[in-house]
Amino acid sequence: MDQVELLKMYAVRLAQRLGDNQKCLEFTASRDTGYGIETMLVEVRRNNQYVRVVYHYEGCHANQKLPKRNYASVSVLVEECCPFDFTRGVAYTYFPDIERLLEKL
Repeated sequence: MDQVELLKMYAVRLAQRLGDNQKCLEFTASRDTGYGIETMLVEVRRNNQYVRVVYHYEGCHANQKLPKRNYASVSVLVEECCPFDFTRGVAYTYFPDIERLLEKL
């Protein structure tokens, strides 16, 4: 499955987890690649009729933490729970194991 479609699918799933009175949720999933630790940070924020899910990427190599980068963001309509907006961030990286990483969220 395409990574963009995966991110959209998980954005819908995360948006559904947000309760009626909740404004935001945060999730973290990480894995050890053998060369360092890759971490996917997810922020889920409600804004009127839609929920915005922002994926951040953070790496750690040779005991040096890399700066947090915006990987992608997806907007989801609350009532229909379908993605309507997708943007790529500056961290345009391909994660071979993004499906496994996202399943931990």
